[in-house]
Amino acid sequence: MDKLKELLSKDSRYEYENINKNSKQTNASVFLPVLFKNGDYSILLLKRSKNLSAHSDEICLPGGTFEENDFNLLNTAYREMREETGVAQDNVKLISSLSKENTRTGYIIQPFVVLLKENVKIKVDGKEIIDYMFLSISEFINNNNKRDYYFLSNNLLISKPAYIINNQLIWGATASIIKEFLSIINADNERNKK
Repeated sequence: MDKLKELLSKDSRYEYENINKNSKQTNASVFLPVLFKNGDYSILLLKRSKNLSAHSDEICLPGGTFEENDFNLLNTAYREMREETGVAQDNVKLISSLSKENTRTGYIIQPFVVLLKENVKIKVDGKEIIDYMFLSISEFINNNNKRDYYFLSNNLLISKPAYIINNQLIWGATASIIKEFLSIINADNERNKK
């Protein structure tokens, strides 16, 4: 996890950008929150309610759709984090941005890696988000937990990453964002050195 320690020790590399309000895609952002506790790094994930019209009962990262009163996508992620988990901005350290994720459902998602304070308290809103979990990075790099998710798009068979950890399916944009993060910190190669 040397690459992760190095990434977390640096100042943020995010540059603000303007939102294209005329885009046909919906602008959104998420946090990939990392917690270091008891000598282990883990990622905070949320469980969405079964009662939602979109992405119901799925595992996700904290985040959501850009709103007019959000200054930029980073502010969107901070606002959504507070609404969904009760975690205020002063409990989060911005580390970096990742590549934008385009979804089949018309969203363009800007992910941000953040470090949570060790003593952070999570309180889900109970409406949109019904539960949360911290999953160790080591669980994501365990080959037994990795899957490929296949779907048809414009008559093409597309393969995307997925994970099954503790009987929870993590797939879609969430899994793609996590996979990019793991490749940046070189997690698989770190494991193979041991």
